[in-house]
Amino acid sequence: MSKSRHPYLAATLGDAITRLPPELAQPLEAAFAAANEAPSPITLRSCLQQIAAGDTANGQPWPGPVRTPGEAVANARRDRAATGLVSLLELYHATERVRVDGEEKDDIGDGSREGLMLACRGLAEYVALQSRAG
Repeated sequence: MSKSRHPYLAATLGDAITRLPPELAQPLEAAFAAANEAPSPITLRSCLQQIAAGDTANGQPWPGPVRTPGEAVANARRDRAATGLVSLLELYHATERVRVDGEEKDDIGDGSREGLMLACRGLAEYVALQSRAG
């Protein structure tokens, strides 16, 4: 095994790398290489690409078992939609509390509340549609 083939192992183990079998050296080198990769920059475009590739609401890839990459993307989309629905409903609930018990100056108005309710309905319909498809 040459040092150029496994630079991370060579830097870590020195000459002891020659005693490692290839079936052990290759995965170790891959692990070292992955740990030393520079993280991708956080930009709007990169975030949108990660989301489109199947990131869930917490920004991580779908954790559960899947049969195909498309299934992971569909599961992630359902997860994001359901999380968005919960967020909208919490916001709607807060606006209702302000409307009933708060100051008039803090009320967002009937039109905005109606918009929140329509957004909730739209997301709920999407979640239901995706759940039947999955």
